[in-house]
Amino acid sequence: MGGAGTGVGRLDQGYEMKRIAVGAAALALALAACSKPTDNAATPVAAVRTAAVTTRMLDETITAYGQVEFNPSAVRTLTATFEAQVAKIHVTVGEAVQAGQPIVTLMASPTSRLDLDRLAREASVTSAEHARLQRLRADGLAADAEVTAAAAAAATAREASANLRRLTGGGQITLRAPVSGVIDSLPASPGALVSAGGAVAGLGSTSQLNARLGIEVEDAQRIRPGAAIRLTGLHEDGAAVAARVASVDRRVEPSTRLAAVIVSLPPGSPVLPGEALRGQIVLSTLPNATVAPRVAVLYDGDRPYVFVVVRNVASRRPVTVGLEQADVVQLTSGVRPGERVVVDGGPALSDGMMTREGPPPATATAAKQ
Repeated sequence: MGGAGTGVGRLDQGYEMKRIAVGAAALALALAACSKPTDNAATPVAAVRTAAVTTRMLDETITAYGQVEFNPSAVRTLTATFEAQVAKIHVTVGEAVQAGQPIVTLMASPTSRLDLDRLAREASVTSAEHARLQRLRADGLAADAEVTAAAAAAATAREASANLRRLTGGGQITLRAPVSGVIDSLPASPGALVSAGGAVAGLGSTSQLNARLGIEVEDAQRIRPGAAIRLTGLHEDGAAVAARVASVDRRVEPSTRLAAVIVSLPPGSPVLPGEALRGQIVLSTLPNATVAPRVAVLYDGDRPYVFVVVRNVASRRPVTVGLEQADVVQLTSGVRPGERVVVDGGPALSDGMMTREGPPPATATAAKQ
């Protein structure tokens, strides 16, 4: 009996040990299952917008600013033909005038009036002397040579007096516009004394206009006459004009420290004298430049890079930037035509991140608002 009881006790004890071992194994498996990441855990996916890298013709340009001015060869200058005082100005600077329209009225200065009186007296005196000598010759008291000399002197005096009276209009004259145009300058004010040959008005032709644009001195060496240029007015809805560089003024303006380009504007250009302009001057043209939208290029300090998306994975790539325009940049290394680069949502990406095409959260929220 005692032996049997001992055997049963040993069996119970072995069974209990097996139960404990099985329980420990199950607990270990459970703990292992809890600590192992599941294959179904969510992977972050960023919503981005992309655009294709393309090739296109790209111009290397210089931006310059300036204004419209009259072509100097088409500016008519009205001058005083005698020393005069400005009696009246009939127009204002910038006013459009027609051919024959009164511009400035001049009256003889005190000196010119003295000259008129002096020449009139000389003409009278010499004519009287000529008449006297003719009478004396008839009486045999004067030689033919004396009469001839007196006649020449009288004719000279009369011509001088007549010329001055014609130039002065007898003491007052009104200068009129020789052609239609716009008043560019009025250097003399009413009452001012103007010397003979002095300018009293400038008249420009709106059919012959130039644009004068300031450029950096180093750029003056790179621009050639005939270079294409696109001009745009700086005011709202400013007109655009395509033209060519006529010449390069290599003198440096002291106040701006800039050289200048002169552009002959096509007849009928929708711009006005004095209007401010921006010009894009074409220096050279690249026929097959690799380009991407400007917004695709991000910077880490001074090092540019882009995110290229391949099979929904964003790859950060360093790039080299070449020519730049308002909307695109040339990329000379780092990408190939046909690849797609991130143009919206790039700052939130990291290398190797999964992406999907669509507006980023910030863009989507703004669109809803």
